[in-house]
Amino acid sequence: MIHLPKMKLVFVSVLAIAFLPCYAIAQSAAPKAIADFTSNSERGWSKPSSQVISNQPPPPDTGTPDGQRTPGGTRPEMTLTCKQTEQPLTALVPENGKALTTAEYPIFWFYIPYSSQDIHSIEFSLHNRDETTTLYRRTLQLTTTPGVLGIPLPPIPEHSLKLNESYHWYFTVNCEPKKNVENDIVLDGWVTRVQQSPNLWHDELTNLAKRYLSNPQNTEIKKAWIELLKSVGLEELAQAPLVSVVNHPKND
Repeated sequence: MIHLPKMKLVFVSVLAIAFLPCYAIAQSAAPKAIADFTSNSERGWSKPSSQVISNQPPPPDTGTPDGQRTPGGTRPEMTLTCKQTEQPLTALVPENGKALTTAEYPIFWFYIPYSSQDIHSIEFSLHNRDETTTLYRRTLQLTTTPGVLGIPLPPIPEHSLKLNESYHWYFTVNCEPKKNVENDIVLDGWVTRVQQSPNLWHDELTNLAKRYLSNPQNTEIKKAWIELLKSVGLEELAQAPLVSVVNHPKND
């Protein structure tokens, strides 16, 4: 065993104590640094930011009822009017249909298993909590390729989300115009705008979708996209094509 002189032992102990505060600060700052880096789309790519998202506690209850992200809860005859598909029409939201966002004009994402010739019409609408006001309503024109589609709110004041308020959206599919409207397939859910935060699932979905659309061959982005969908039980949609973001009509 090597015996160090007492003076050397004292010197080493003093150095260790001196560096402990710096080490503690670095350790406490690390999670924030990772979150800031992965949430900033202008910086490079590190590890999949969905790993940060999936470790977050569940969002607070906004007091709204649960939404319906697939047609599973509707009457069976309602889905018979539409073409049967391997994966159902699905809103890309948490399982309870509730999402938090920091965006004043968020993008809403849906997996649509139909092409333009399969359906008669699709409508998206957004309402205030009491459904006394409709903030936005539009009919969609589909591409010929089924896949994930984003519907953005136009950046116009009357469509903006107010802080700490919840809004109810509906996504309605009509496959046969001669059928009763009661047979339409209807998904619904809630979105609540909150103060700035680096780790919100809905915002991360939009950030990754935009990166994926601009760089579909990037394996790290694809991996992060898959992990993010898995975190809310949507892994079956991970391989679905990401089609596009809907353009705003000129009159919006």
